[in-house]
Amino acid sequence: MIKKIVVIALMLALFGWSLTLIKKTEPEKVVVQADNPEEQTIQAEETLPETAFSFNTQNVTTECSEELSEMFCAVENAVKCTLKPDLENCAKLNLPQFIFMTDPTAERPTEMNYKFINKKVQPNGTTHIYTESSCNGSWFGLCQGTVIYVVGQSKNDKWFVKDIYAIE
Repeated sequence: MIKKIVVIALMLALFGWSLTLIKKTEPEKVVVQADNPEEQTIQAEETLPETAFSFNTQNVTTECSEELSEMFCAVENAVKCTLKPDLENCAKLNLPQFIFMTDPTAERPTEMNYKFINKKVQPNGTTHIYTESSCNGSWFGLCQGTVIYVVGQSKNDKWFVKDIYAIE
């Protein structure tokens, strides 16, 4: 009888201790969206920059906006290099190669505006950053409407844009 009481008391103590550990390390709130099981995405709650960014070939600099994290700075760098691919730091960045195309039929924009509207962390380790964008060129349709930047981390934990695509 005393053994049962001791075991129950120990179990209750262990349960109470585990509850205190759970409260100390509350995980990020994660929402799993499963419209299509093959396209499951995990979205961690994080505030997006609320600023609407506007760049043109005359005001492009190599520095990122102050309020941006490294992930959002990677998107800003991709936009700046789209406008001006010969910018000093563009050659050093790991960007999709089409950004550096010099074909005159590509209608490279000289002005781009965008605002971050969503961010989705993917199970494959990439993050999709959604922007509402506008520009004064066509640029393969990658600067008008909802433009999605696929960002990943390099081996040295630096964020870079792996791909860019748009949805209508």
